[in-house]
Amino acid sequence: NMIIDAIIGLLAPLFSIVLEGVTLVFVPVINLILLGIEALLGIFISGFSLGRLGRKRRDSRASLVAGVVGLLILVGIVSLIWVVPKVMNREVTLVAEDGHSLPFAALIIRTGGGDQHERTDSAGNIVIPRFSTDSITVKDPRYVETTWKGSEIESTLTVGRTVLGASLDSFADKLLRPASGEAE
Repeated sequence: NMIIDAIIGLLAPLFSIVLEGVTLVFVPVINLILLGIEALLGIFISGFSLGRLGRKRRDSRASLVAGVVGLLILVGIVSLIWVVPKVMNREVTLVAEDGHSLPFAALIIRTGGGDQHERTDSAGNIVIPRFSTDSITVKDPRYVETTWKGSEIESTLTVGRTVLGASLDSFADKLLRPASGEAE
């Protein structure tokens, strides 16, 4: 029982500083939102006004520490939202032997959680888990079926074309060529 009291006594001032830092950051944001609502409703209702939130003022040193802690918490949350997906995933580009990308190629991505059936985007790119990918297999009739183990996966993977894929690509090149007489 005394141990719990000691832990609470240790964490209570820290929690108070963190809470003050959070209010130091978010109270102006909430007041700005209230000001916007008041301005919008003030167009239609004359004399309309909303109250503002205020903070309890303490000594300047505690307020400075609280502001820094609040700002660090805000930066930490934003960096987690932005950085974690960049670290946990990576982009892989699939290209044919001739250097052209593989748009909408069917893939099987094997991870510890099972198989995922995915397709590349129109530029031949796909985002895969960085750490849990066991292998990637190209499973598309246009391309030679190829499998890369997790350690063999690089940022660019090269795949061979089948007869079907080569003929479809040559047909697409003929159809997508500019008409004669048009400027390129």
